[in-house]
Amino acid sequence: MRSRTSDIAAGLATLAVAGIFQAQSGDLEGVSLLFPRMLIIFMTIGGVYVFVSGLLTPRAHVDEAPCELPPEEPVVVKRVASIALASIVYVGIIPVLGFYPASVLFLFCMAMILSDSSVTTARRALASAIFTVVLCLAVWLGFALLLGVPTPQSMFF
Repeated sequence: MRSRTSDIAAGLATLAVAGIFQAQSGDLEGVSLLFPRMLIIFMTIGGVYVFVSGLLTPRAHVDEAPCELPPEEPVVVKRVASIALASIVYVGIIPVLGFYPASVLFLFCMAMILSDSSVTTARRALASAIFTVVLCLAVWLGFALLLGVPTPQSMFF
């Protein structure tokens, strides 16, 4: 797909997702509306920017020589399938384990599975653990402390 077409499609898709978020946030009020509203605004601005940049990109003429594009990387179906399956499992275990334990388990496992296999297992585990801790702390600080947004409840806590 050419850059112009993909920019237009990506912009429209982002605007569609922002529209869905807007429609779903109708029942929210007060502080619980703060994060979704900020997300909708940023998605809308980004979607409009990408869409307009796609519209303003000149069309390539058929008689012109095609520009040199970098070779495309092939899609690794096993990785895509493992991410999709792990995401479904993650959403399913949040009510049982709780948001943070499920997130730690998901992030660590996915970081181990998707990391560079040429590195030793100990280094992959250390990098995955650091990534997991930093990301979970950032989410906790951002949502729980700064925004006061509650996380999903579980049977444990």
